Amino acid sequence: MTIITNIGRLLTLEGARKKGGRNPAPEDLSILENAAMVVGGTGKKTKILWVGSAKEIPAAFKKGKKINAQGRTVMPGFIDSHTHLVFAGDRSQEFEMRLAGKSYQEISKAGGGIVNTMSATRKASQKDLLSKSEERILNFLNQGVTTIEIKTGYGLDFESELKCLKVIEALKKISRATICSTFLGAHAVPPEFKGNKDGYVNEISYKWLPKLKKYCDFVDMFIDEGFFDKEDGKVFFNEAQKHGLKIKIHADELKLSGGTETAIKYSALSADHLLMVSKNEISALKNSEVTATLLPTTAFFLDLPYAPARQLLDSGVRVALASDFNPGTSPTQDISIVGLLSALKMGMSMEEIIVGLTLNGAFALGLENKKGALLPGYDADFIMFDSISPMGLFYEFGQRPQNLRVFTSGSFL
Repeated sequence: MTIITNIGRLLTLEGARKKGGRNPAPEDLSILENAAMVVGGTGKKTKILWVGSAKEIPAAFKKGKKINAQGRTVMPGFIDSHTHLVFAGDRSQEFEMRLAGKSYQEISKAGGGIVNTMSATRKASQKDLLSKSEERILNFLNQGVTTIEIKTGYGLDFESELKCLKVIEALKKISRATICSTFLGAHAVPPEFKGNKDGYVNEISYKWLPKLKKYCDFVDMFIDEGFFDKEDGKVFFNEAQKHGLKIKIHADELKLSGGTETAIKYSALSADHLLMVSKNEISALKNSEVTATLLPTTAFFLDLPYAPARQLLDSGVRVALASDFNPGTSPTQDISIVGLLSALKMGMSMEEIIVGLTLNGAFALGLENKKGALLPGYDADFIMFDSISPMGLFYEFGQRPQNLRVFTSGSFL
């Protein structure tokens, strides 16, 4: 048992949790001043046992190991609910093509994009992919990201997708971060099925899913112009639900293509990107339990319009934020830039950003009852830092905040 004492400001997010992550207001951060927190357990089973005033620590908890927070701010660890972290290769050459005026779709049609990374990932050994992925996870952890979703989608044949899922499975066991796995075989149509998208959708739905389901927490599909459509989603997600797999969807990023509509139809945990959604999709999301996951670094890197965060938030949609870390359209792991762009380009407030990167990230992964808030019974994943305002984590963007400490899996890093 460990007692964190002398916490200057403790952001519990109790109010935000009670509201289901919707319409976050300043008071929903539920900040306790001059606070303390008691945690107990071992490894990833370490839980929060008590939070409250430092003057009111229950007698049963006073004999634990004490850690003095020295007046620092404490808040939940960040949750990155959308990454493509397992990959090999480099796509910097495509950046030059984009600077020459080529669009993302044009680059993909020319054999670049996802298929480019596919070739390198297929050639890479499982050992090499694991080594690179461990480094990337450590980079996230050092920024205070304690829960990370990782998608496949750069193998696009059975053996390579299985290889990537096994890498993620290994990461779950060896990493101090909590890792969630998503099968994204429907990321693009591979060369072997060129001109036969229906055949590929049938292949992954009827042949691969039964064999891969034990490695997956979720499934995903890229529903957008030039990739997959609502009818493809119907085939794939019907099969996924038969296997008890939860759904996430790349939705309406490049064109309004029915991704959000499909997410609502299948009660997906999240619809991600949403750059092109209209008032109709926003209204439908408001009346659903689907979390809208916005990825501002992707819009920034592709020089596209940002997702309509203000309309989504003001309508009462639950909004999460994530990095979309991938080699082609969001080649950054910098959470500070995600927060900064959310403020500057999407008009989000401090509390909306904090909730979006913590509690609502948990909602997007179905983990809202154990992660994303600092409440009794929740996992003890938290960060400690000097800045009085959490916006200090994003204000000095592009660098790790000084004196940031990260607690996960039972101890500080």
